[in-house]
Amino acid sequence: MRDKAANQVLALCAGSNILVGAQMTQIELGVFVMRNKIITVTGFILIFTLAGLCRAAGVQELSPHVSICQDSVNGVFIERQGRTLVVYGDPCKKLKKADKVLFTHSRRDVAWAGRALLESGAESVVPLNEVDKFEKAGEFWSAFVKNRYHDYEQQTTKVPAEPLRIDQAVRGGEIVTWQGLAVRVLDTPGYSRNSVSYFVDVDGTRYGFVGDLIFGDGQLLDLYSLQNAVPEAQIGGYHGYAGRLGDLISSLREVLKQNPDILVPARGPVIESPKPAVNRLIQRLQAAYKNYLSINAGHWYFKERYETLAARVLGADSQVDWMPYALVVKEAPPNWVVPIRNSRLLLSKDGSGFLIDCGSKAIMAEVTKLMKEGQLSRLDGIFITHYHDDHTDKIAESVVQFGCPVYCCRELADILERPEAYRLPAMTANRIANLTHLPDGHKMRWKEFDLTSYYFPGQTIYHGALLVEKDDGQAIFFIGDSFTPSGIDDYCLQNRNFLHEGMGYFYCLDLIRKMPPNHLLVNQHVVEPFRFGKDQLEHIEAVLEKRKEILADLFPWDEPNYGIDERWARIYPYGQKARAGQSLEIAVKILNHSNSSQIFTVRPNVPEGFRLEPQTASASIESRKEAEIHFKITVPDHASKSVYVITTDVKFGKWDLRRWCECMVEID
Repeated sequence: MRDKAANQVLALCAGSNILVGAQMTQIELGVFVMRNKIITVTGFILIFTLAGLCRAAGVQELSPHVSICQDSVNGVFIERQGRTLVVYGDPCKKLKKADKVLFTHSRRDVAWAGRALLESGAESVVPLNEVDKFEKAGEFWSAFVKNRYHDYEQQTTKVPAEPLRIDQAVRGGEIVTWQGLAVRVLDTPGYSRNSVSYFVDVDGTRYGFVGDLIFGDGQLLDLYSLQNAVPEAQIGGYHGYAGRLGDLISSLREVLKQNPDILVPARGPVIESPKPAVNRLIQRLQAAYKNYLSINAGHWYFKERYETLAARVLGADSQVDWMPYALVVKEAPPNWVVPIRNSRLLLSKDGSGFLIDCGSKAIMAEVTKLMKEGQLSRLDGIFITHYHDDHTDKIAESVVQFGCPVYCCRELADILERPEAYRLPAMTANRIANLTHLPDGHKMRWKEFDLTSYYFPGQTIYHGALLVEKDDGQAIFFIGDSFTPSGIDDYCLQNRNFLHEGMGYFYCLDLIRKMPPNHLLVNQHVVEPFRFGKDQLEHIEAVLEKRKEILADLFPWDEPNYGIDERWARIYPYGQKARAGQSLEIAVKILNHSNSSQIFTVRPNVPEGFRLEPQTASASIESRKEAEIHFKITVPDHASKSVYVITTDVKFGKWDLRRWCECMVEID
């Protein structure tokens, strides 16, 4: 009886490209259930043992000819006449072979699941507009060694580390035929720039395979992947907070027009009630965007354009509760503050100066001109507010030309001294040496001014600010780019703006409240100094608290900051050079956003021939803390001159994230 029951169960997975491992465990009586098939078992229960994530349920039948392997990616297998069509890939390594693999997009954290099947002979079907990401991965990374600096496009770098072969490229409106089935292709940009979805009728059920357009019951994996330019609003990629939200919502509505019975995303639960799930996601996305717009700094810079952004996502008749501009807005700063493009020069009564930021030749030229005209006798120092290239690109040259020291808050020092170690927006490639690192709250006397340096993680986590108090009682707080009179500067999600209590803008708002009562705020891009009223500061804080609630519903993570912080897991240094045969070290840095300690397990994926020690490592990390997990990598003696990409798998809680973050090693 035992052997007969086992054979019955194994027969359910026949078609016989599916490999099934089974373990028998003694019990008194059991019933094995697979969908609508029930097998009575006497004396034992059948337990599937699977590779991959411990929560994986293995291969489950969705309908007689469609099954799914749910692991870090959802692998869908359509069986027909002894042959198999696969969507996304085979994350559980259950298939010996397949005819085709349908890819919805090129992101490596999903596409990895299909690589082994292609290597064993399956044909690939990919979106036409993603062909270069699949085929020319090597070219992308070779160019990215330089292109990652001065980057204002903010597109995902979850590009395959190695190329994947392409057999068929498709676009919306086309049909992929296989074994008498017609698989319809729909263009569905949104989560990724050029993704497609596939729809097919099997077993009287219409399936929709929609990539990462949706996660479970009305959720989305993150918002930072949607950062993009919005041409119709004349908004560039850097300023395009979740810029593809309008595209995503349009794509979701197009998905519903296909009348699917079941949606199978690339990750997460199968969606058996598509309409309410999709509508719930649209409502949550619109709520998040409306909240973002209401206190955003961009409304000061681009007021009319922001009306266009609002209409595009929320609808033409939408009403955004824009915060009124700052209570106090002066026409110009006092005469001892000289605006020079996006720098500010402090002028002492004796003619000496102190510069805040220097990102261009034009700023250097203006400082030189003031010296020649006798308005400026010398430059006594430069303070850097944050790392962005338009504030730092010419600091090193200025030090040589003007012979002055350079100051920054301690939290900013490493990214200024080693920019190649980071992957962030608007990076300069120019190292800044001999920095003076100032601890938080450090005060120094310069002429008739007290200068106090602060850590100020507003526009970016790597940000400082300088309070300047003149002996006559004037006080100006130079805050880099963090606020304008309309609100907070968080329009680039890749800048790492956290929503934890006591961090990010919550930290900044608390600090502004401690400023002298008569203080004025100066944004390096805004001529007019300004000051928020007490009620406005409370309003900004309340909107951010509400945002946390909205995002907690929108994201599937246990803590919403994972969905807005692309670099919560990162490899340090991001870029480095090595020689053939050389050993080098990397650290996988993980910021635990969760509300409790988590155990993170990390496994780097190194190029063929590279040696890795250890293969895998784990660390228990406290809530809100960042920790490092170290690895040693040895480059093979025969390694050719090239750019090699190392990716890392990260596991914690219910998450198994493959090829999640990356670094580059340039062999010279």
